[in-house]
Amino acid sequence: MAKFSYKLVTKNGQIKTGSISALTKKGAKKALSKDSSIVIFISPKDRAFWQKEIPFLWSGFSSTEKINFFRNVSMMNSSGLSIVEALTISSEEIKSNKVKKAIKVMADNTMNGQKLSKTMEQFPKYFSQDIIETVNMGEVSGELSQTLDRIATDLEKNAEIKRRIVSASMYPLIIISAMVVVVTILLFYVLPEIGKVYQELDVTLPLSTKILLTIGSFLTLHLYTLLLIIGCIMVLSFFLLKIKKIHYTLHYLMLRIPIFGNLIKEYNLLLFFRSIVSLIKSGVSLVDSVDIAKKTIKNDVYEKVFENVQPILLRGVPLSDILISFPFLFTTQTRKIIEVGEKTGKLNDSFGRIINYYENSVEYKTKMMTTLIEPVLMLILGIVVGGLAISVFLPIYNLVDAF
Repeated sequence: MAKFSYKLVTKNGQIKTGSISALTKKGAKKALSKDSSIVIFISPKDRAFWQKEIPFLWSGFSSTEKINFFRNVSMMNSSGLSIVEALTISSEEIKSNKVKKAIKVMADNTMNGQKLSKTMEQFPKYFSQDIIETVNMGEVSGELSQTLDRIATDLEKNAEIKRRIVSASMYPLIIISAMVVVVTILLFYVLPEIGKVYQELDVTLPLSTKILLTIGSFLTLHLYTLLLIIGCIMVLSFFLLKIKKIHYTLHYLMLRIPIFGNLIKEYNLLLFFRSIVSLIKSGVSLVDSVDIAKKTIKNDVYEKVFENVQPILLRGVPLSDILISFPFLFTTQTRKIIEVGEKTGKLNDSFGRIINYYENSVEYKTKMMTTLIEPVLMLILGIVVGGLAISVFLPIYNLVDAF
């Protein structure tokens, strides 16, 4: 049995702390919730050394922590606790000391009469502009707890989409890495030794084997030079990508990649429109929503487009008319849905339909990528490793055949 520390809100609205013994964290939470209490914090009382905070590992505000933070603050606030109490209790679940201190500062500032959204502005590293603005409008409308819950839901959906894309990308990376490792071992360790054997036996080598032995010999002799060149290229690339024009060009080329380009487009539009919907629901105007939501986009090309869109919207031009100028970035279907929303006065509903479409499309494309890429990568891996194996062992076969 393990011991867990906990904090909960009873059905009477009182805060209760203590410890409980249970086999698992889930079992402890279930036991504490039996009398309709709401568990707001639970963790092992004595953590193993690998679970304890290590500064360089826990230096940020992870997506999961951020989702739990907004969800817990919303739940506690709707249960009758003040924002100050909710922030103070929620800070105890944060692993990073830096983030924990930031939230405690927010609690202190809020206790001194400052608005939650205002104190969030002091920590842009942890809270994006669209989140701050949404919280601000939630405070103005008197629906802060509902607003915080909606932020948590949006963050959760964005994290899930990101997870799918990362999962789809990881498989080819693993296969390519395995291929590189196999080829490296063959070139640096296997081929040089086999080459010595062939030289001693005075075997006539086929062209493919000669090429491989030459490459292996070259890499062995100039290993440190090659590592230095690779290191210089990586450092140079890092600094070149800091230049806005080069970064923009790279992002544009990424949008041109078959299959991957469309996935990048849809992912960025999904983030943008989801942020737009959240802001408009909170009472932010369309013009201001576009200005704020563009900061959630991960692609410079889209960000630049929406920078140009805002001043045109201020002149009263419909959004659907503006997007016609960018057919590469916005499909006809997307523009038409927005146009219908503008004509019917239900623009937010139109944005909701666009979000549903892109969610389904991104999910389908990530699954399709994994399905299509898997056999292609396995074929490439087979050809590369098989070709190397044939080149290495063909002279032995010829030698045996000669006898």
